[in-house]
This record gives sequence, C-alpha cells and structure tokens, in this order.
Amino acid sequence: MKKKHKKNVLRYRRQFHINIGVIVFAFVLIYFLVYFFNFMTARHVSVYEVQKGQIMKTSYYTGLILRSETVTYAEQTGKINYYSREGDKAGYNDLVCSIDPEGSVSDEITAAGLDGAALTKDELLEIQDLVTDFTSNYSDTQFYNVYAFTENLNDDVQGNLYLAALEQLADQMSDSFSLIRAQTDGILAFYTDGYENVTPDTFTPDMYQASEYRKNNLKSNTSVSSGQALYKTVTDENWYMMIPLDEDDARMYQDEMDEGEDSFTILVTFRKDDAQTYATASLRSYDSGYFLELEFNSSQIRYVSERYMEVELGSDDESGLKIPNSAITQKEFLLIPEEYISQGGSTTDRGVLKITTDKHGNESVEFVSTTVYYTDESTGYCYIDEDDLVLGDTLQRTDSSGQYVITETGELSGVYNMNKGYAVFRRIDVITSNEEYSIISTGTSYGLSLYDRIALDGGSISEGEFAN
Repeated sequence: MKKKHKKNVLRYRRQFHINIGVIVFAFVLIYFLVYFFNFMTARHVSVYEVQKGQIMKTSYYTGLILRSETVTYAEQTGKINYYSREGDKAGYNDLVCSIDPEGSVSDEITAAGLDGAALTKDELLEIQDLVTDFTSNYSDTQFYNVYAFTENLNDDVQGNLYLAALEQLADQMSDSFSLIRAQTDGILAFYTDGYENVTPDTFTPDMYQASEYRKNNLKSNTSVSSGQALYKTVTDENWYMMIPLDEDDARMYQDEMDEGEDSFTILVTFRKDDAQTYATASLRSYDSGYFLELEFNSSQIRYVSERYMEVELGSDDESGLKIPNSAITQKEFLLIPEEYISQGGSTTDRGVLKITTDKHGNESVEFVSTTVYYTDESTGYCYIDEDDLVLGDTLQRTDSSGQYVITETGELSGVYNMNKGYAVFRRIDVITSNEEYSIISTGTSYGLSLYDRIALDGGSISEGEFAN
C-alpha cells in the first residue's frame, strides 16, 4: 500500500489593484452632493437682463373745444334747403342755403333730393371714390366713423340733387326766394350750442359741462323764422381746448415748463381717429380748480363738428435702458463736501484725507480711496459708500487747514448688478416710468450698461451678497 504524501498548500496573496473608475465616480458623486447641498441652501436670486426699450407715457382727458365762430342768422321766414356740407371750406359768395317764404319751390327741391336716379355720371363716380376711400381705411376699432361717413355721404348726395333742382327751377322762383351766400371765407358748421362766443379769456370752469352737453342741429330744420340761426363759419385756423385737471396733474404739467416760461409743447392724440399733432400748452388757475389750455394751429377742419373730444396727452416714446420697477431700490451713502475729495499722491485714485489718532493720542493723516457714486451740483455733496468710511470720521482738506466731521447721509436710487455673481450697487437716473417699468439714462456714472444682469427684486438683496 502506497504511503500518502502530505501536500503543502501555499495561499496566494492577491495584489490590491486601484480601480480608477471607482475613484473618479466617487469624486464626481461627492462633488455632486456638495454642489446639490450648496444649491439647495444657497440664496436664489431672479435676474433680469437690461435691454433697450421705450415707454409711452400718456394721460387721457376730455377737452372743451373753443373756436372763432361767426353765426349767420335768417333775415326772413320760410322753408330752407342746404347745399353745402359741414366741414366744407366756403369762399366769399359761395352758395350755402336758400329760403323760400312761399314754400312751393323749396318743396320741389326737397322732393328732387330724394331721387337718386337724377345723379350725373360724374357725381356717381365722385360718390364711388368716397365709398372706396372709406372702405380702404375702415377699422373695426373706429366703428363710430361709419355714422359720420353716412351723414357726410347723404349730405353730398342731397347737395348735388338740390343744386341740380335749383338750376331747373330758376324760372319758377319769386322775388322773395333768397339765396344765402357766404359773406366771409371759412369752414362751415351747421349746429349751435351756446359756445360760439366763448374764448379762453372769457372761459370759466362752470362752462365745462361735458356730461350735459347738447347741440342744436340746424340742418334738421325744414323751415326757419327771421332771426333764427342758419349756419356758422369758423374763420380762424387757430383753435383751443380747455381740459380740467386735478391738483396732481396740474403740478405735473407745471413741472413741464422751463424756468421763466409759462407754456410748453405737448403731443396730443385725438382718440376719435388716432391723429396726432403738437399743441402749445399753458396752465390756467381758477378759484375752483385748474385747466390746461391747449392751442392748435392745424387740423381745425377735421374736428369742426366736435365740441367735446377725448384726447391723450403725452410725450413721444421715451427711449433708454428699460428695467422693471421691482429691481429699483435705495441705498444709503455718506455725504462729503466735494472740496474734500482729492487724488492720492502719485496715484489717480480719488479719495479723502482721513485723520486718525493712535493709542497715544498722536494724530496722523492717511489717504483713503473712495468711490464717488454721485455729486449733487445743487448742494455740493458727494455720495460715498459706507464701506470706505464711517459716520464720525474726520477729514482734512488738502488745500487748507479745514476739517470736516462726517455726520450726514443720503439715499440714491439704483439696482444691484449681478454680473460677477454677487450684488454690486449701480446708480440709475430714471427718465420716465409706468406701473411696471422705468426708462433710465445711459452713460450714468457708476450706472448700468446694455445686457447687464440685475436682481429682479432689488429690495431683497444687499451689497456684496453672493447668489445663484
């Protein structure tokens, strides 16, 4: 029997191998966890990128129109026919209307005005052109113009038919039949309302009665009595509008005037047709309130039928850098007289000479660099960041022995710039604003530039604060 030999088994020690993939994964995981923790615990700030923009700032009012109007009255009683339209320009001796005391010729003229078949080819082409012009410029937002167009078209057709009938009936007219002709050049209007003799100088606040306004349409009369109004002529291209103001608006428009001036120019938009023109505006004060007087020298013929009109008053679009109002905040600064600001020795840095005292009571002067955010020309004070100096510091003038102890502070409007990931205050100069946005000047010292990123909520962040 063979003898079994005992085998010696040597255990193999496995070598330790570094798995680079696991290490990289571990580092990535740790970085992600740290980043995620910081992200969840860090302050999150919504930002806004500064863009160029514009704001149209306007105010809406209803104004009373005043003109130079001359009323022509009937000198006899009889039936009346009109041959001109409202808004027509009449020259001296142009036919306006006729009065027939007996009435027979007037009745025939009126009957002829109902026969559209009597229109000539040229008259029909003229009417076609009027309709084409109206339909090409029609807008649903101005539907009320349909009524004015219809009235003008009826007047035009009726006027042409009346004139044709007048020529045909010339041999039937008696000596009492009167043709009324314009005695002055001007624009014709066929209504009265009691404002014909009112001027800006004779106007009083109680005359403004927009809600109770009524006018008498003269063309609705088929007959007139001696002394009754026939038509009126607007003889001056200059006209006026009186607009009531509250105290806040009066103060706003007063600020529009340059020092020493009593008027200013303003853009006016007529809401009836969205036409725009400029007017000379002046403020009138009465015992019962304020009125803005607007003086125009054009567009009279467009609105000769109107006495009260809705208008928008405002400047052209104000352009600049557009920012949300929520980003605007205020920051407090130290106030230092401008004469204490100097340059530091061989450097170009601006700063002040600050007097310091050591523990032994010895005084010395050191130069402290400062950032001047704004200089108020009216007061002579510079606005300095509180990080550079503090209240109670004593400053030394460079050109004399004068000293100044910092005791005053002031606020500036601005926003917080987030371009570097932390908040940096930037001063702004607001040109105009509405409820949501403001337009600010470009090129402001320590101000904003196009495409800067700013904190959307300026009141919730502070100088130097880091934010994601």
